[in-house]
Amino acid sequence: MNDADLPDQEIEPELASWILAVTGGRAVRSERRQGGASRAGYAIDVEHADGAVEQLWLRLDTGYGPQSSTLYTVRREGAVYGALRDSPVRVARLRAIHPTRDAFLAERLVGRNWFAEIHDPAEQVSTARAFMQQLAALHAIDVHELSLPELGSPTRVSEHVREELAIWEQQYVEGDVVEPVIALAFCWLAENLPDDGDWPVVLVQGDTGPGNFMYAGGDVVAVMDWEMAHWGDLHDDFGWLCVRDVQERFTALPDRIADYESFGGRHVDLDRLRYFRVLAQLRCAVGTRRGLLARDSRGEIANHLIYSTLHLRLLGDALAEAMGLAAFDLDGYLANASDIDTDTSWLFDVALADLRDVVVPALPKGFAQQRAKGLARLVKFL
Repeated sequence: MNDADLPDQEIEPELASWILAVTGGRAVRSERRQGGASRAGYAIDVEHADGAVEQLWLRLDTGYGPQSSTLYTVRREGAVYGALRDSPVRVARLRAIHPTRDAFLAERLVGRNWFAEIHDPAEQVSTARAFMQQLAALHAIDVHELSLPELGSPTRVSEHVREELAIWEQQYVEGDVVEPVIALAFCWLAENLPDDGDWPVVLVQGDTGPGNFMYAGGDVVAVMDWEMAHWGDLHDDFGWLCVRDVQERFTALPDRIADYESFGGRHVDLDRLRYFRVLAQLRCAVGTRRGLLARDSRGEIANHLIYSTLHLRLLGDALAEAMGLAAFDLDGYLANASDIDTDTSWLFDVALADLRDVVVPALPKGFAQQRAKGLARLVKFL
């Protein structure tokens, strides 16, 4: 039996037994929620003998996500949560890491993660500033004081950048399909590796920024999603911040960089940032492409289609900026392109309208609604 064989709301009996064993509970209830492109997430309620209910979060590798069977395991991510438990960085308290499965259990916190849901400008700025304070606190941690053998030993910034390039290039070549923009980016990054200078090795969250932290009331509840964490350059996280800012505008980035510096972070070198923006976009392009090439219907295919197109475009833009070149006016080109309709195009319009206006609104919020939205996007693509 595997996760795909079970109803959306249930976890495997073996996982339920493990949760009861590590928590000392007498009953467990689960509900599948959105867990990211590579992972599954379950809201877990554990009932104890005295009737108290402990609210937990189970993070589990599905076995078919873009980062399944790669270095970036869920158990490795769980180790990062454990290492940061007593640090100034706000993270969910780790409860347990499964001894054999790629899964971990942590406390379940209350908050929102979609930054775009904040409509009050003052609250947007307050929340964004609070996150930059967390990022400065993360980068201020002495990496030699962290117990994280899962990440290897911290050495030099340039060595860790080379490690990241090697990891992602291996993922790219496993696809066995050439993508010119990605191939060019790997060559450019290898030939333009920044000097170490006096830049310290820091713990990089990876994929950091809006969407990957929880907030409430204008403050940060917790920083989440540490699956891409690694030793590296602080500008690596800023590269990711630029990437995620395209998906969810994170107020004014120059102001947020100034906030980071005022909270004790080092001065951000914009030339260095351009390099790491290319690196972050490259990883996004490789990851979403990997999800598409797997051709596994259990994955978030619609999201992979959308974001693969987006990140290839943005990778080209980032490369052009870093190389001092003018970006191709794709928007102008597309504005002059005409839509191609066939005799059956209207049938797709009917299916899309039914999914969007009838099916999705009728479903309760959760995994089923998420999948229905993905189906609507697939129909729109077709």
